[in-house]
Amino acid sequence: MIRAIRYSDIDTFRADRTAGSYLLRRTTPEGAPAGMAFFCPCGCGNESWMAFEGSGSPGSKWAFNGNLDNPTLHPSVHNTGMPCRWHGWLRDGYWEAC
Repeated sequence: MIRAIRYSDIDTFRADRTAGSYLLRRTTPEGAPAGMAFFCPCGCGNESWMAFEGSGSPGSKWAFNGNLDNPTLHPSVHNTGMPCRWHGWLRDGYWEAC
């Protein structure tokens, strides 16, 4: 398992490129996060994006528990667009490979 580290500044987030780090981005009209950018927990250094349910974004969406520091997402995260193809869960602020 690897701890998911929350960033609030995009420049620092992208400069550090810490595996498993994330940045909540955009907001819904209600002020909730619309999704998260994250660096793959496997350590490959690739950045990805996941839209949350209710974001209005097209494509796949994840249910987010609303906990900004210890997020849980459902369903699992499968980075099919990345060379590493990492697959696992983000639960209570920890990434865990399947």
